Amino acid sequence: MSTNSYQLLSLWPSHVLVDQLSELEDVRETLALEAEVFYERHTRTSAKMAHRADTVSMMRDQPSQALLRLLDAVEQRVATYVRQAYPSLDPSELAITYNTFVNRQRGLGKWAIPHRHVGNQLVVTYYPRVHLGSGEGRDAVGLPGALCFHDPRPVQANWMLRHENKLFAQTPRQGALFIFPGYLEHSTFPLFDPESDKVAIVTNVRFTHRDDRGGDLTWSAEQIRAHSKAQSLNNPMESIQ
Repeated sequence: MSTNSYQLLSLWPSHVLVDQLSELEDVRETLALEAEVFYERHTRTSAKMAHRADTVSMMRDQPSQALLRLLDAVEQRVATYVRQAYPSLDPSELAITYNTFVNRQRGLGKWAIPHRHVGNQLVVTYYPRVHLGSGEGRDAVGLPGALCFHDPRPVQANWMLRHENKLFAQTPRQGALFIFPGYLEHSTFPLFDPESDKVAIVTNVRFTHRDDRGGDLTWSAEQIRAHSKAQSLNNPMESIQ
């Protein structure tokens, strides 16, 4: 990847990497079609999350050569992001996991409400297809289908800022990729034209140090009680106190 091919935006000061994946141009529409198939297979049409295909991972559930090429591109950009945004970390020393799903937004006036990807250090969003119908932009929304980032600072820290400075919005170009922290609240503006269609392949990224064997351990209530009981048996005076 060329070092001059991406932008690293500093917002509030969360970092957002924006790039154009020109190396995937020959398989971009293939990825859009595969995302469509995945979306139709896994979308919960009767649930309130009906806009989202929610499953374990597209990369694991529906592997293909095009998706593996996308994964290679994602790995490269994540390494670049980590080096730029977290200079104290070495990407080669991290154990990184990827969980991929699909969002699709068509001209039905729907939008993604402000949300965060809790528990994930990074979110990578790639747009293999962004088609805006000729009727977009005539409504109140000036940036149809835009990806919006919201100022994460608490009100106490930015009460003097103008309201419009608390939001960064950009309608992604076809083939664009965005990387941003999982804690950064974001949403999308709606699309209204029936011909509009925006497909996003989204990857949640988690990482720990490769030698950290206990960094991601969680414990059930039963395990906690058993551990506490064992500790009390080993230290009877401590339980009396």
